[in-house]
Amino acid sequence: MCYVLRAMYLSLNLLKEYVDLPKSLTSEQIGEALTMHTVEVEGIEKQSEQFEGVVVGKILEIAKHPNADRLQLVKVDNGKEILDIVCGAPNIEVGQFVPLAQVGTELSNGLVIKETEVRGEKSCGMLCAEDELGFGEDHAGIMILDKRAKIGQVFSEYLNLNDTVIEVDNKSLSNRPDLWGHIGIARELSAIFNVKFKNYKANSKILKGSKEINLKVKVEDFKMCQRYMAIVLDGISVGVSPKWMQEKLIAAGQKPINNIVDITNYVMIEFGQPMHAFDKSKVDNITVRSAEENEEIITLDGERRKLDSSMIVIADSKKVIAVAGVIGGINSEIDENTTSVVLEVANFDYVNIRKTSSKLNLRTEASMRFEKGLDPNLPELALIRAVELIKKCCKTVKVVSSVVDENEFKLNLGPIEIDKKWIDKIIGQKIEEKKIINILENLGFGIEAKDEIFSVTIPSWRATRDVAAKEDVVEEIIRIFGVNEIKSSIPVAELRVPACDEMRLLEKKIKMILIGSPALSEVYNYSFVGEKQLKKLGINSDDYIKLANPITSYHTLMRQNLAPNLIDNVKTNQARFESFGVFEIGKIFLDIEGGLNKGGESKNSLPYQEKRLGIALAGKNKQEIFLQAKGIVENLFSELSLDVMFDIVDEIGVWADSNYRAGIKVNNQNIGTIFAVSNDVSKKVGLKREAVIIEVRLDDLLTMFKISKNKMYKSLARFPALTRDLAFVINSKILYNDIRKEILDFDELIMEVELFDVYEGDKLGKGKKSLAFHIIYQADRTLKNKEVNVIQAKLLNRMEEKFGAKIRDF
Repeated sequence: MCYVLRAMYLSLNLLKEYVDLPKSLTSEQIGEALTMHTVEVEGIEKQSEQFEGVVVGKILEIAKHPNADRLQLVKVDNGKEILDIVCGAPNIEVGQFVPLAQVGTELSNGLVIKETEVRGEKSCGMLCAEDELGFGEDHAGIMILDKRAKIGQVFSEYLNLNDTVIEVDNKSLSNRPDLWGHIGIARELSAIFNVKFKNYKANSKILKGSKEINLKVKVEDFKMCQRYMAIVLDGISVGVSPKWMQEKLIAAGQKPINNIVDITNYVMIEFGQPMHAFDKSKVDNITVRSAEENEEIITLDGERRKLDSSMIVIADSKKVIAVAGVIGGINSEIDENTTSVVLEVANFDYVNIRKTSSKLNLRTEASMRFEKGLDPNLPELALIRAVELIKKCCKTVKVVSSVVDENEFKLNLGPIEIDKKWIDKIIGQKIEEKKIINILENLGFGIEAKDEIFSVTIPSWRATRDVAAKEDVVEEIIRIFGVNEIKSSIPVAELRVPACDEMRLLEKKIKMILIGSPALSEVYNYSFVGEKQLKKLGINSDDYIKLANPITSYHTLMRQNLAPNLIDNVKTNQARFESFGVFEIGKIFLDIEGGLNKGGESKNSLPYQEKRLGIALAGKNKQEIFLQAKGIVENLFSELSLDVMFDIVDEIGVWADSNYRAGIKVNNQNIGTIFAVSNDVSKKVGLKREAVIIEVRLDDLLTMFKISKNKMYKSLARFPALTRDLAFVINSKILYNDIRKEILDFDELIMEVELFDVYEGDKLGKGKKSLAFHIIYQADRTLKNKEVNVIQAKLLNRMEEKFGAKIRDF
C-alpha cells in the first residue's frame, strides 16, 4: 500500500546505480541541472539533516496524567538526561526505544518542538509517530524501534541513512510519465552530463518455471486495460526486506512494510511502474472488468468504498480484490502467513484512473503514475525485475505458473522526418549534427541522418502523449543543449509601411458621416436569419445557406440582405421613439461559389460574401421619411465627392412598397436600393411605424470612391458662364432623371443642370407637375446671349417633342 506524496523524492544513491555521474558533481549541481533541463527541483536534503534533533530515547516510566484521561506522563532517557514528556499514544510501554524529537527540532511537517505545558504538566520534547517523521501517513501510535537502537543515538544513524534526497515538484512531471521512476531521471542525467546510462538488462528467463498452477486472466475491455501480466510464485516467506532496500525506500519517501510489498514499491520507484501482489490462497482466477453499481470493497486503508460501473476493478470469481490502478483490497493482502503470491502488473487507461481516483477521493502513488499514461511495454520489465528481487530475498521461491500476458495496444513510434535546416531555423542558431545525434541517442531516440535529413524513431516510453511531432523532437534538443547556451541575437525585421485597408478607411468615413448630421445610431446584428422571419417578409428561403450548428432556432440561415434584421431593429425600438434611424455595415452570404478558398488542403471556395451598408429610418409619414432617406443618401455621397442619382427599379422584393422604391446610381452604375416597407409586410411583422430601408453595396461604392479620389485638378474656367432658368410642366409620371439627362446631352455647351423647384397643384391640372432647372452654359470663349437663345429655343422644341413638356407661364 502506497499513498501519494506531495512531491516525488529521488534517492541519489539509487540514481547512481543507473548513471555514471562524475564524483566531482555536487548534489546541488545535479539539482540545478535537472531544474534547467528537465524538471523543477524543490529541494535537496541529506538524510542526516532530515532528522536533525531527533535521537533514540528509552522509556523509563509511564504514569497517568492527573488532569487528562487520555494523556500520560512519560520519563525518557536521551543518553544525557531524563526528560519529562506528555504523550497521548496508546502503544507505548516501559523499556521501549522510540524516536525522540528534542526541544528546538523542526520536523518534516514543519512542526517546531518547544518546551511547553500540557494541562499543567511540563513537556520537554515529543515522541514521534511515523507520519511526523515523513514515513507515510500512519498516526495510530508512536514508532517503536527494534533492538538495534541505542540510547542517545542520532535517529538518522539508527536508520543508517547516508543518502541525499532530491525533492522534485509533482507539477513539473505532469507531461512526462517516463520520469516517475529513478531510471527515467537517470536517463535524463546521462543526456544532460553526456555520461554513460546503465540501463536495466532484463532476463526474461527468470520468469520460466513449472506449470503447477493454471492461472487464468480475462480482460473484458482492452480500452480500459491495454495490458495485464501476472505470474504465480510459491515458496514465499514474508519477512523484513533487505536493509539496502529499506534505506532506498525511505529515501524515496516510502515506508517499508514487508519484503513482498517493499519489492513491488521498490520496482515502482525504479521504473515508475506500479504493481501489486495478491495472496494466492485468497484469490483464484482473475478478471479485469467494470465494477457493478454499488459494488463494495474494503481497501487496504481499512475504508469501505462504494464503486460504480465507470470504475475498473480486479476481481476473482467471487469478489473484487482491487480497484484497478488505485488501491488493493484487504481481502487479498499479503500477511505473515502468505506462502504463495500472484504478482500482477498492468497498464490502465489514464483517463479512467484519474476519474476513479477523484470519485473515491483517494490519490495513491499508483494512481498518480497511471493517470499520466504509462508505457505499455513497462509491465514486462517490471515483472522480470520484481521476480528477480523476490528470488534474491527468498531463496526458496519458485515460479509455478506460466506468465499471463493479456494485451492489446499500439504506439506510434514514428519515424519522424526532420530537416536539419528547419531545426537550425527553429532554434535560431546552428547546432552540430553530431551534437544533435548524441543528444537524441542519449535520450533513447533512434536516429538516422542522410543529407541533413534526420529520421527519428520515438522510444516507447516517450510515445504516450508526449512526443508525436517534429516540434516535440526539437524541444528535446533545445532543453538538453541548454536554453542558456542559445546566443541572443536581435531578429532581422524589415520595416515596411503597413498595407492600407481601403475598405476599412471607407467604412470609418461612412460611420463618421452618418453619426454626424443625420445622427444615426450604429447597430450590430447577427449574420443569421430565421425561416419564420423570412416567411413573414414573403421571402423563399430555399436558396439560403443553412447553418450546420445554429446558435438558436430562429438563427438557422445565413442572411442574403441586411433588410430583415434592420426591420427587426425598427420593431424592437418603435415603442420608445416616434422617429429614429439606425445603420449597419455587415456582410451578406449567397449560396454560390465565392473568391475565398476554404484553406488548408481544400480546393473548394467559401460561399460568396459581400459587404454592405444598411440604413433603416422609422417615422409616422411614409413620404416624409422616404424623402429624408433620399437626402441622407445624397449627403453621404456628396461627402464622398460622388454624384448620386435615383432611378426606377422594377423589383426590389415583396417587402417593398411599389410607390416608394428606387435604385441608387453612381456613374450610371446601380450600387444600391432604397424602399419603404409595404403596408402588408408591416402588418405581418408587427411594425407600428413607417419604415424605409437603404442598402448599398460597399465593394462597388469603394470602386467609385477610389475613382473620385483620382480626379485630376482642373483649373477654373477662364470665360464666364451663362445661366438660364426653365420651368417645364410635364406628366407627373416622367422622371426627373430622364429630363435632366436629356438636357445635359442636348448640347455640348450645357455644362450643368440643377433642379431648384418642384411643384404640383390644381393650377397645373391633374397628373401634372412642374420641374424648374438652372441650366448653365459654358464655353472656351465668351458666350453671347443670341447664341444661347438659339440653343434654348431648340431645347424647348426637343423637350416638347419627347416629353410633351410645356413652358410654365405663371
